[in-house]
Amino acid sequence: MVSGRKLRGLVLAGGALAIGASSAACAAVFGFERLGADEGDGATTPETSVDAADATPPFEAGTQCGQLGLPEKPGADGGSASIAPLHMALKVFDFGIDSKVGPAGLNLDRTCSPTLALGSCTAKVSEATFDTYARDLDDKGLDNAGYGLLGYLGLLGSAFKPAEVNGRLANGDYGFVLRLTSWNGSPEDDDVLLEVFPALGVAVDAEAGVPVVGGKPKFAASDYWLRDSRFKNVVDASTLRSASAYVTGGRLVASFDTVSMPINVPDDKKPLDIIVQGGFLFGAIVPDGAGFKITDGVLAGRWRTADILAQVRTIYLKDTIGFKNVYVCDQGLVASVYKAVKKEVCNGRDLRASISEDNKGLPCEAVSAGIRFDSYALDSAGGFADLPVIPARCQQDGDVPLGDDCAP
Repeated sequence: MVSGRKLRGLVLAGGALAIGASSAACAAVFGFERLGADEGDGATTPETSVDAADATPPFEAGTQCGQLGLPEKPGADGGSASIAPLHMALKVFDFGIDSKVGPAGLNLDRTCSPTLALGSCTAKVSEATFDTYARDLDDKGLDNAGYGLLGYLGLLGSAFKPAEVNGRLANGDYGFVLRLTSWNGSPEDDDVLLEVFPALGVAVDAEAGVPVVGGKPKFAASDYWLRDSRFKNVVDASTLRSASAYVTGGRLVASFDTVSMPINVPDDKKPLDIIVQGGFLFGAIVPDGAGFKITDGVLAGRWRTADILAQVRTIYLKDTIGFKNVYVCDQGLVASVYKAVKKEVCNGRDLRASISEDNKGLPCEAVSAGIRFDSYALDSAGGFADLPVIPARCQQDGDVPLGDDCAP
């Protein structure tokens, strides 16, 4: 049954979606500060927050092998009224930029896998290969075999190196907008809604009749992002949404069946879509000017090898390692590049695509992934824009077959 506060929050959110309006903004990577309590009656408001971000490290796997590594959902929050929807945009997208910090992630399969035999799925690789690619990254089961996976794609050019990927986000070549709805503004709320909007870039002129992509973000609340219309749902909503999200201890926790994270590829109109199954997004909600942001955030989930390879085969190479103006899927020697990347991807498998199939002796079919991110507040969610027309590509089997995947 929906509580009175939640019903009011949903009505408020629906109104905001219908007219495309909201009062605050939120962007990019998440970090947490604990929100302080009002001294009078224990209620909390955004104005009473205290800066405790430095004392609140991000979650990293569980404290035991059977734990995912996220804080539990709080109890009923008392029915406080919801504040206006918040918008944010990402300003950091870290797939492994800072090796000193190390990989981010969760114990996605709730299993510690220090050896091949103790993995939550089976793989026909040597113990040495497992140790190199798929072994848990700490003694609490942290899964992130995809750490540096974009580095493997460095075979296709420097554009896929983590620092380059983040640099293009900073340049406004692509982005992500977040909307948090039905939050009561306190450190504890058992029922909030989080939407993720992949974005094609920032508008050159937000006041134009039909804004176009091409601006550079100022990482200020006034940035007007143009969201990817492929993920538009109805008037002003996203198909990527977590209706079971919550806030606990000032931290947002959201889960998604599927989250798509398109990143642009230089010299190519087609983005590379990172598609994560069973995803979790978490971070601290802290004030940012008139709005809020999520800082020290992490997005973790399962990246199916079939989805990875489907994206790799369609990549356009303008001038890379001797190949000019070709697609990876083309006939001939360029297929050797695909095969080299495929070998790395297949060796990195460490999970099933679905949590319901963990620890059932089934072949591994996905790569665990964890991405650090940071965000900033926005005044509005921005507008929508369409990708340019992209002619069909890689429709033939050839040397790189359609529907290719790793052997079980």
